Amino acid sequence: MLLPPRPSSICSACWKGPFAAQLGFLGEPVKDHPDEHTDTIWSWTGGYTYTVSPPALLFRATVGGCKWCKNILSRTGSTVYNSGMWWPVTRLRRPLNIRVGLAANAKDPATLCIIVFNGISLYDRPVRLYDSFSTYTTIDDPAARCIPGRARLTDVGSDRTFDLTKACIQQCVQEHERCRTTSSSHPDASGRHAPTRLIDCTDPERPRIVLPKGSPHTYIVLSYVWGGEQPHRTTEANLSSYMAGINPSNLPQTIRDAIYVTHKLGVGYLWIDSLCIIQDSPQDKRRELASMCDVYRRAYLTIDAASAEKASDGFLQDRPPLEPPMLTLPFICPGGSTNAVAEVGKLHIPGSKYNMLPTMDRLSLTTRQRAWCLQEKLLSTRCLVFTKDTVRLGCQTITQNIGGAYHDDADEVPRLPDSVFDPAGQRIERYSAEWMEIRGRWHAVVRDYASRELSYPSDKLVACAALAEMFAIALGSSYVAGSWNDDFVLLDLLWHCKLALPSPAGYRAPSWSWTSASHLLVEYRDPARPEAAFRKGKMAEVVSCTVTVQNESFPLGPVTSGLLILRAHLFKCKLREERFVNQVYVEYGSDEGMYRVHVYAERILIGIPSVRLDSHLDRELEDTYPGGVWAVPLRRDVQVDGSEDTSRTLCAGLLLANRDESDSDNGSYEPEKEYLKIFRRVGYFEVEHWRDHDMQRLGWNGEWSLETATQFGIV
Repeated sequence: MLLPPRPSSICSACWKGPFAAQLGFLGEPVKDHPDEHTDTIWSWTGGYTYTVSPPALLFRATVGGCKWCKNILSRTGSTVYNSGMWWPVTRLRRPLNIRVGLAANAKDPATLCIIVFNGISLYDRPVRLYDSFSTYTTIDDPAARCIPGRARLTDVGSDRTFDLTKACIQQCVQEHERCRTTSSSHPDASGRHAPTRLIDCTDPERPRIVLPKGSPHTYIVLSYVWGGEQPHRTTEANLSSYMAGINPSNLPQTIRDAIYVTHKLGVGYLWIDSLCIIQDSPQDKRRELASMCDVYRRAYLTIDAASAEKASDGFLQDRPPLEPPMLTLPFICPGGSTNAVAEVGKLHIPGSKYNMLPTMDRLSLTTRQRAWCLQEKLLSTRCLVFTKDTVRLGCQTITQNIGGAYHDDADEVPRLPDSVFDPAGQRIERYSAEWMEIRGRWHAVVRDYASRELSYPSDKLVACAALAEMFAIALGSSYVAGSWNDDFVLLDLLWHCKLALPSPAGYRAPSWSWTSASHLLVEYRDPARPEAAFRKGKMAEVVSCTVTVQNESFPLGPVTSGLLILRAHLFKCKLREERFVNQVYVEYGSDEGMYRVHVYAERILIGIPSVRLDSHLDRELEDTYPGGVWAVPLRRDVQVDGSEDTSRTLCAGLLLANRDESDSDNGSYEPEKEYLKIFRRVGYFEVEHWRDHDMQRLGWNGEWSLETATQFGIV
């Protein structure tokens, strides 16, 4: 195979080097082997490697006009910051060792990566730069047989898109083993195969509500944002007329689009909450909300209307035209006889819009901001996501854009472990590695869920009940208002708000539950750890943890009260507000006197606390609650970094205030427990102690004697 004439946009060295090697597309993917070597050019394999001096790279990019050298230079930088000043790239001492090829771990098989070694150091320390970017070509380009990436689809409602979508779904159904094992098409214990009601979409011009009555039905569900009241919703008054037929003109555009998509995909039935639940019947809502886990798990597909900010928007509009590619490069296509001149195609690298941080793409998807939509995403076997740019299919195996379009994984939601989807409901051995992984994954779900919005704060427990149901089966633990009533319940108490907001109006959950606070971000101190390590650092004991549910038929739903009884040590403390908005310092009191936990301690440096209040209004809680504020250490970890002098102790716990009997928002507690001291949680603290003997002066050292601890309740 002979090289074709060199285009003026590529220098001779690149044309005979990486371009003749097809930019590493046809070789082994680039992989790192850190265990075999140090982090140098030799610890990586795959792709294509070459060497160029920094002055030569700069000359080819600027004077010679080589697009590829410009691409390399733009990723390494024409100047380098070192030793307090900026240096031109021509001052770099070492040559640039460059490896280019397919990225091994990318979700998109058409993702290229560039690794540059020794390119950003003025000294002998080898430093590498790693960068990856999507690539694509057109379907009629000669390079299409080597480059799988295609341009994004913008006509998301066209017949062409639906044909490609059906092919993509069928590939998932037939080839993805994980999607088959995690789906649940069998009936539950009650013999149900489908939701109570479905929408018959056989005639999209006259949809109607039907009652499956337990017979097998393949159906699709819609995940969308209401964005306000829905006048079309099903009520007891219009149910019979909706079963006869619904006039599509009375429905918002998003629902009409969902009916149309269901029909075009060849599926007969659709489930939509506003139509399939009688909205003015509390009894029907409780029953249907309690079965949300089954509704989404047994669905053939979930339509995610991620581009619609409200139900009236719709999601099938043509997407904005594609931006011109940031860079277009020639691609030497392999094939043909030895003496034949190779054909040249085109490889496109999209603009910077599609190389943004993941959070940027997530913010552009409305369903990624809504709390209800999280469980709909996680529980579904596969989701057809209509983004603001294109349409993609995400299943329990992979996420891919329809039509093979280039894809960034910015909107990926972490998938649940296989054991959570176990349709047989087999319990996992408690404290095993798999059990601990599920325990830690629940904390990840909480972090994501707490960052999302709810139109009705009272839905805090309801909107994650379906997820809790699945975790409860896998863990074999009882669920208590967002936490798990087992030996690790102390771990669940160690949450804190990264951004404290005013306390919610009315009772939502016990104060010790993360669902009680109004917050945008929730963090846990650390993930679940093996039982032995946790028990060694335990500084308290849970006597009991109970909640009273609002309705017995919905055991994972709203609660009316809760009581956590702890056996722990209480320390009187004072809060002194500093200049940080959400942080205050704590002073602990003891019989020996007051020891300030502050970097500028008057007597002795005990540690530097990090305190997070659950509500910013609680800064004045000492005036509001005359009983004062109490610190309750729950967890202690000793870390040794090589020597005794560098050992440190990390202690974490809760801040409590006396419960105000006149405050109805605190819920109620059992009358027979009234002899207990009753508190409510107001915050979280964490202290790092550098000298263990300082802990002794506070009595925070050694094995804690629970015999001398105080038993009290938190509501």
